This record gives sequence, C-alpha cells and structure tokens, in this order.
Amino acid sequence: MGRMLLVFALILILTVPAALTGCGQKQEVAQAPVIKPMEVTSEDEEADIEEEDLSANMPAAAAPAVSGSVKTVTESAIDKASAIQESQEKFNVQPAAAAAVEAPKPSEMLVLADFDSGEKPNNVGGNFGAWNKDPSDPTQWCKEGFDNVVRHGDKGFAMKLNYCVDSPNPAYNGFWMMLPNLDASKYDTINLWVKGDTDLGYTTVFKIEIKNAAKQTGRYYISNASDQWQQISIPLSEFKSLIDRTNLTEFVIVFEDRMATNKKGAIYIDDITFTKK
Repeated sequence: MGRMLLVFALILILTVPAALTGCGQKQEVAQAPVIKPMEVTSEDEEADIEEEDLSANMPAAAAPAVSGSVKTVTESAIDKASAIQESQEKFNVQPAAAAAVEAPKPSEMLVLADFDSGEKPNNVGGNFGAWNKDPSDPTQWCKEGFDNVVRHGDKGFAMKLNYCVDSPNPAYNGFWMMLPNLDASKYDTINLWVKGDTDLGYTTVFKIEIKNAAKQTGRYYISNASDQWQQISIPLSEFKSLIDRTNLTEFVIVFEDRMATNKKGAIYIDDITFTKK
C-alpha cells in the first residue's frame, strides 16, 4: 500500500508541471483585417491629377487654375466638365449649325385677264372680242363667250372661243385683247390656261401673237392643247420679232385652216398672266 502511494505521488510530480506549462503557453489568435480609410492626396498631388486629366482633352493654355483646397471626386468631375466646355467655346469647337434656308421669293406676276367678272374690260383696262378674216363668209367665224361651268379654278368665268375655219376659202380667225401701252419689260414669261371642248372638238394647235406700238409682232404656236386644263407658259424670248416689250398693245389668238387639227370646235382660255421668275 505504501508502495502504491509512492508510485502515485511520483506520477503526480511528473505530470502536473507539464499540464501547467501547456495551459500557460501564449496562444496566437487570428485577427480580422483592418480596412484603412482612403487617403486624401496632398494639394500638389490633387493638382497634378486635375491637370493631367484636363490636358488630354484641351489645350494647355486653357487649363483651369487649381484651387488651394482639396476637392471631392464630384467637385473635380464638375470642374473638369466646365473646363472642357470653356475650351470648346474658346476654340469654337461646336456642332455646325444647320444652314439657314431662305424661302423662295414668289414670282412677280401681272394678271392680264382672269375673266372672273364676266364683263369687259380685262384686268389691265383693255377691251377684247372675237374677229374674223372674212365676215362675209358664213363658213368661217369665231364667237367669244363667258363660261362659268367650264373654267379654271372654283370661281368666276373662263373665256370660251367657238371657231370654224372649215371653208373652201382661205380661213383664219380668233380672239383679240388690248394691252393699252403696257410695259412688260420686267417680265419674262406669258402664261395662260387652256382646255379643249370634249363634245364640240378642238384643235390642238393654234397661234399666239403679241404686238407693240412699233408694229412689231411676235408669234408662237401652241401645239399641245388637250381636253384637260393645263397651263401653257411661254418665255417672251420665244416671240422673236417682238424686240421692244416696253409698249405692248395687243394679245391675239389665231385659228388657221392650214394648221388646225380640227377645223371646227371650241377652246377655253383663262388666267392670262405675265410673270418674272
């Protein structure tokens, strides 16, 4: 028994110090990583960054002065945008403005006759009417009349010319209209609306004459009349013998037996004008 106690005591002596030593050793504890706040650059570093960024987008002479205080990221971005805008304005780096389109000016126009009143005279104070080469020949004639059914436009009248050149004799006739000493020197075109009569028939070819006080007569043949209203525009330069246009006296329509594609029928005319383009 005493021997066993001795052995037990010996074991205690050997094990207790080792246990005490293990409990007292320093244990390493894992620590959480430390996140440091963003360091703010010094004033000189901030200025260098600003100048470097702006120099890539603008001339060096336009670089903005650097403030003496540290700026936030938002303030720096605003300053950068402002500097770029100032640089663009200074050097005219702007989108090209759309070229201004000038509205075309309306043509100058003088109305000779629109026949809208259904009465004489014409719009420039001149008389008008039908004429015949040989009034004694009943086989050739021309008669004028106002027509408010077949007309150009939605009001007034047109001038209807019934004609016949179907004669055994040389035949021609037509329509005359006075232009009392009219100065047309600033105009370059004469225009008239023309339509053939579908029921009575019509000639597709007839002649226009313009006369002046110097007894000059310019002539032009219209060759494309149809049964639809169409505007015929003739440059005044086409009236070769009409050299002086400062004193016009007469406008004439002529139906000729040798040229008419239909020797009897009716033609409507309306809105006779001079224009300058």
